[in-house]
Amino acid sequence: MQIEGRNPVIEALKARSDLKYIILDEALEPDPKINKIRKLAAQREVPVRMKPRKYLKKISQTGTHQGVIAVKNEGKAPSFRQLVEAVPLESSPFFIYIREALYEHNIGAIIRTAEAAGAHGVIIPPKAKITPQVIRISMGGTEHVPVIQEGLFPVIKQAREKLGLKVIGIEVSGENYYYQEDLSGPVLFIIGGEDRPLSDEITSKCDAVVKIPLRGYLNSLNMSVAAGIVLYDKVRQEMSENV
Repeated sequence: MQIEGRNPVIEALKARSDLKYIILDEALEPDPKINKIRKLAAQREVPVRMKPRKYLKKISQTGTHQGVIAVKNEGKAPSFRQLVEAVPLESSPFFIYIREALYEHNIGAIIRTAEAAGAHGVIIPPKAKITPQVIRISMGGTEHVPVIQEGLFPVIKQAREKLGLKVIGIEVSGENYYYQEDLSGPVLFIIGGEDRPLSDEITSKCDAVVKIPLRGYLNSLNMSVAAGIVLYDKVRQEMSENV
C-alpha cells in the first residue's frame, strides 16, 4: 500500500505505522515538511530513498504525490468485535459504517471527519477499497483510526446483541432530526450511499434513523457532509453533558 503526499506521510510516521521505506524526489528543495519527514523517518528507523521525479510520477497512484511516497506493510485487519473490545473502559465505543460509496473522495472525507470527531473505527463493505487516493484525501486519518472491511448485517447484529451499541442510521427518511436524538454514548452510525438510500431492511434494524433539515430545492446532501454534521452533533452533545 502506498501513502502519497507530505501530510499523509507525516501522519503515518507520527502514528508509527509499519512503513517499509519512503521515497523522496531527489530534486526537492528542503522545506519544513520535508525536514520533518526526514527527522521522523530517522527516529522511526524508516529507510529514505532518493529517486528522480519521473520515477515518482511513474509509480504514483494519485497523481499528487508532492514528491513524497511511503510504502506500507499491510498487516491483518482486526474484526469489528476486536475493535470494540479494544476501546478503553472509560471511553464509549463510537463507530461509523459507510454503507456504500462510489467516490473515493467521500470515503476519505468521512474517515478524516470520523478521526477528528474521536471515532474508534470506520467500517466499509468487503468490496470497498482503501486506495492511496482515499488515504490522501483522509489527510492521514487512516493512520490514526482503524478502517476495516466487514459485512453490514453481521456488524449490526454484533453491535446490538453482543456489544451494547445503539445503531443509528443517517437517512433523509428519518423520523427525527439528528439534534432531537440522543447520540451520546456507545453508538454505531450507518451512512447511506450517494445514489442508494438505506433500505427498509437496514432501517428496520436500527434503533433510530435521523435526518438533517433541508430547506433548499435539493433533496439530499453529499454523504460526507451529512456524516460530518451528525458526528459532530454527537461531539456537541457529549461536550454539553460535561459542562
